[in-house]
Amino acid sequence: MWVTKQKTRLQELYREFPRPFWTLTAATFIDRVGGALLYPFFALYFTGRFGVGMTEVGLLFALYAVSSFVGQLIGGTFSERMP
Repeated sequence: MWVTKQKTRLQELYREFPRPFWTLTAATFIDRVGGALLYPFFALYFTGRFGVGMTEVGLLFALYAVSSFVGQLIGGTFSERMP
């Protein structure tokens, strides 16, 4: 009974949005997962190519994450203020 009710709710949710929305959602999900899977290989590449340790690579990735977060905050603020 509970499973049937949840299935009905999911079907209603699916029908609530148009097909292009779900296509864009699936493509975005695949893109994000693919991008996240590259980080371990980037770490190996940086250590091999530039001769730095994993600590430096971790700090580089942390710097990238923090700067991305700050950039998104600034960009979001500006986008809300534009007409």
